[in-house]
Amino acid sequence: MTWRGIEEFLAVVETGSFTAGAEALGVSKSYVSKMVSELEVRVGAQLLVRTTRRLSLTAAGDLFHQRCLEMRASLVDIERQMAQFQERPVGRIRVGLSDIFGVTFMSSIVAEFSARHSEISVEVVAYLREAELVQEQFDVVIRYGRLNDSSLKARLFGYLSYCLCASPDYVAQHGWPQSPADLAGHGCLADLGGYFHFNDEDAAGARVKVSGNWKSNSGAALASAARHGLGIAQIPISVIRDDLHEGRLVALDQEWAYYDKEVWAVFSPGLMPAATRAFIDHLAASFEHRKLRPWMEPQMSALDAHVRGTR
Repeated sequence: MTWRGIEEFLAVVETGSFTAGAEALGVSKSYVSKMVSELEVRVGAQLLVRTTRRLSLTAAGDLFHQRCLEMRASLVDIERQMAQFQERPVGRIRVGLSDIFGVTFMSSIVAEFSARHSEISVEVVAYLREAELVQEQFDVVIRYGRLNDSSLKARLFGYLSYCLCASPDYVAQHGWPQSPADLAGHGCLADLGGYFHFNDEDAAGARVKVSGNWKSNSGAALASAARHGLGIAQIPISVIRDDLHEGRLVALDQEWAYYDKEVWAVFSPGLMPAATRAFIDHLAASFEHRKLRPWMEPQMSALDAHVRGTR
């Protein structure tokens, strides 16, 4: 069933004639008559009784008219409800978070958003590989690093900052490297690609091949190996904040030793609902305004200067 002809039918009934109905719609009388005739053929019943003096509804036409009025009222209500999605944050958003380096930090930011917006239902899905994602199935996906697909709609809202970390016993025994090149003399705990990355792309140490006896695609597994003294790991600060604060791990606080990876909120093209817009704004504000707790150790203060949002 299509809506074709129904608006013309309703106009004729409401105005009392084909001529008045056509004037109300701004079309010709012949066009309205054609649409109503096609509608009667489509529904298989005569809806109107036409005489030279009056126009009246048949029994079928009366029933059809009432149901069409109900459908039009439903459409008006749906439009009103849809407008709410643009006017204020309501509804549901589905968020994809990378689980490669844990979701604790980002999940806490999402939870803060939910606490402030009780009218929004939030569904969080963790993923391990970008290939697992179907962007269209999510309202927002948090992606890291450079975006290769230029067609994606995205907003850069912060950086995932990595540091070099190790156990206190490892550092006491082996010391720290003084440059990326010195990593060759250390056991390194790397991801499956076997590389450490650094900020200065013009320097020889921007991408360094490392070696060690432990590799993993999990930040939690790398942190565990580092706590056991197996070597130096490169892990996001947000993943090991508690380890650094409680002394299970220490970080090399030298500018060359950091790596800041872009964090993007990627969203579907088209008109953005107010809930999605509010969520993305919350992400940006959380990265920009997140403050240190007063009991953080001095080293954490230096490290947290790298956990920042875009300016």
